[in-house]
Amino acid sequence: MLVAFEDILDGRSSRAVDRNKAKILAAICGDRPVTRKRLASRLRIRPTTISALVNELIDDGVVVESKSLSPPRQGRPEILLQAQMTRFAVLVIHVVSHDIRGALVDMAGNVLAERVAGLNGMETGNKRVIEAIEGLIDDLRDEAPAESQLLGIGIAVPGIIDPAERRWIFSSRWPKMRDLSFDAIAERTGLTVHVSRNLSLELRTRMLRRPEERKGGVLFVHWGYGIGSAYSWNGTVLDSSVGSFGELGHWIVSPDSLQTCFCGETGCLETEAALWAMLPEIRRSFPEAPADEWAFERFMREHRVAELEVMRRAGETFALSLANLYKAFYPERVVLTGPFALQDRIFDRLNRTFERHLPFYARDKCQMYAARPGPMDVIHGSSLPFFQKALRDLLISHG
Repeated sequence: MLVAFEDILDGRSSRAVDRNKAKILAAICGDRPVTRKRLASRLRIRPTTISALVNELIDDGVVVESKSLSPPRQGRPEILLQAQMTRFAVLVIHVVSHDIRGALVDMAGNVLAERVAGLNGMETGNKRVIEAIEGLIDDLRDEAPAESQLLGIGIAVPGIIDPAERRWIFSSRWPKMRDLSFDAIAERTGLTVHVSRNLSLELRTRMLRRPEERKGGVLFVHWGYGIGSAYSWNGTVLDSSVGSFGELGHWIVSPDSLQTCFCGETGCLETEAALWAMLPEIRRSFPEAPADEWAFERFMREHRVAELEVMRRAGETFALSLANLYKAFYPERVVLTGPFALQDRIFDRLNRTFERHLPFYARDKCQMYAARPGPMDVIHGSSLPFFQKALRDLLISHG
């Protein structure tokens, strides 16, 4: 089960019977086979209560009765109980490099179906993006199992968004796409639509896997095709009501620069250190260097890209900006993702420069490490709120 049950029901506001229903479903979703009798023994809940709440879960469609188990001694056979993970499903639209991808996800976090629309042209505008997304949604809705209730559409994108208004304001991947509204998709499909920053979702999902990072501050920074950051405090990912947060890539680091960023400003950090800006100079030495982030990471492992002067300059500028951002939050952890941070030589240089720019009282108080986000982090982070709400409503006992 993708959802942690302790995050659904709050002991201060839920009834004991609702908490029991949640415990029963959590046990059924676990690794060990369960029956009504085994649930009563394991959870120390009265058999009559177990039976009533299991029947509710069956009526809710989230639990099914499976095969009979022969008793070890004389007695009645017991019926195995299994969770119906496809009872609810969510559509997730997300961006990987210059592809827009769609995934149909069940409550276990399994991808039931997936589709891809490639949008490689820098001339891509609002109309083409929305057409691609609508095509993915239409295709994936047809793949939903008959027993599934489609809860909504999670849209996870890079760049600047306005989540309250369901608008994608800007992304350096498609600079001609501006202020894209998803209201028409919500109207056309009749489904709830949530829009989120992909970095915030990656950080939120990371903390589900790593409970120790839910204490204190975590600065989560991506350095790749573009540059951006997210921040969490005690397990809560912070965001801004204006739809932009952690736009490290658009800090002005070279005010006298004439190089224009995709955002329209000049001298942004991205113009000095993002992959899209460095590629022309990198290709003078390595003409076949790819623009796709993860293809570029593989390329770097096989070629001496890290030794190029453009990479040294970029690393110095990025490290200085990161040190300044650190001083705004003073987090206990800095987590770097993206193809550059995963190269040992680049990371070592970056770490040394970063530490050199820290005040003496902050040195040795921050852990910085490179990490590769899980391939499903954005998908799981985007679908999770839908499943949490559906289960929160479902786990209210009928009695």
